[in-house]
Amino acid sequence: MAANPSLTMHGSISAVLGDIGHDVAGLFEIMAWAEEEIEAARQRHAVDADTLWHSFTLLVPRHELMSTEFVYRSHAVEILERVAAGEDTRTATAAEVCCVLAQASQVTPLNSVASGLYCRMWQRAFPDQPLFWDTHDAHEALEGARIDELEATTRRKAASPDRALAEIVCTGRHHGEPVDCTYATGHGKEHLDLAS
Repeated sequence: MAANPSLTMHGSISAVLGDIGHDVAGLFEIMAWAEEEIEAARQRHAVDADTLWHSFTLLVPRHELMSTEFVYRSHAVEILERVAAGEDTRTATAAEVCCVLAQASQVTPLNSVASGLYCRMWQRAFPDQPLFWDTHDAHEALEGARIDELEATTRRKAASPDRALAEIVCTGRHHGEPVDCTYATGHGKEHLDLAS
């Protein structure tokens, strides 16, 4: 007996929509985390509040592991702190370095220098999370200079070359609400081009 086509099609559609629904729900959750971190950064850096508000596009997650809240939030905070300090936002964050090293460790065991870097980046990115290594101090003592070199190389190679604010143009509304944004047309200031 042939399967009922409407049931088969419905089953397939449900399977597809189930995955999309899960992905969309996860995306909205990440967007909420980004909004919360932007608002917290705006509170910490009131003078840069408008620039930080327009930094949402810099917070796109680049690794699957960033669907974990503490990983994503650490990444977002580091990027937003760089924006407030006027620093380069393209180099990899400590959380991104941890994601790269987590992926690498699934393929091959990490050597002492890479393990030391993983420990260092974990402590920097996730200070409130448990540290699963008791050898961190030994790695730093033995390999500190080489860990420094690997950190610089990894941050550079895992960089996101497009993660930079372009020219900010504002309509004078944030989330549909009128605001006195320094980037709003007619505010009396030129638009800031942060891409240079």
